[in-house]
Amino acid sequence: MVVCPFCSSGHGEVLESLPVADLDALYRRLYKAPVARLFGGSSVLSIVRCPDCDLRWYEPLAGGDEAFYNTLQHKPWYYVDHKHEFDLALPYLANGHHVLEVGSGKGNFARFLHKSGLNLSYTGLDFSQEARRMAATYGIDIAVPSEDSYISQSNNLALNLPPHHISRYTDRWFENAAQHLNLELVTVQHDPLQAHHRFDYIYQLTIASIYRMFGWKRPMVDHSLVNWIARIPAFVLGKLLAKGLGPHNSPHGHTVFAVFRKPLRALDPMESQQVRENDDRTL
Repeated sequence: MVVCPFCSSGHGEVLESLPVADLDALYRRLYKAPVARLFGGSSVLSIVRCPDCDLRWYEPLAGGDEAFYNTLQHKPWYYVDHKHEFDLALPYLANGHHVLEVGSGKGNFARFLHKSGLNLSYTGLDFSQEARRMAATYGIDIAVPSEDSYISQSNNLALNLPPHHISRYTDRWFENAAQHLNLELVTVQHDPLQAHHRFDYIYQLTIASIYRMFGWKRPMVDHSLVNWIARIPAFVLGKLLAKGLGPHNSPHGHTVFAVFRKPLRALDPMESQQVRENDDRTL
């Protein structure tokens, strides 16, 4: 029995499994970051779906450690200075709010909030001491991947696999999560496909089309000769067609943005007004 880490359902179903050794080889090839040590001796990694809440997660649940993130965060593309979800979050913030950012990295969102002119209190949390050091250079003291985007169908996409991402979230999960936690789901908005991801979208789409054309199963991690050959037309088409993509003909991007709100319980008019004022000061 596989128990869901969110809703505790015991009905988890394994969607796909892969050898940890293959995942380790992928991270070594792409980022020179060995990861096998993080899986507690397990030789197989599985992605599991909960049919009750629709969460997808990996077993074993193994996140990255300090050494892993230190390897990634020195890549110039890892910490993007501005993300679309920063703009989506801003309308929900007001003077006096308390902001907690989990996984704050080097503090780009905190710097964005500072420039907004709002009077906010901010706390950032991050496991990485190196990320905290980078944030400190800006005077800063030290949110999820979308399963309804093209990356859910991508393979050899290491950063959407453990130990970097250990779970996946569909739009249906957000709806179920709100009910499970007795929250109001205010909005779910998808990040548009960013310009620097357009090549990868065409690249992954081409490889997936080749596999479907021949009726082949496409694993999450594939080191086969077929995959290496498929990369050639995928690379060429990616370079040729990526510039033709725009907001009108692109899929969802990598990130989904959701807002939840605690519902007010039945109160007398005076108490209800006080609760609203307190909620307005806290995010």
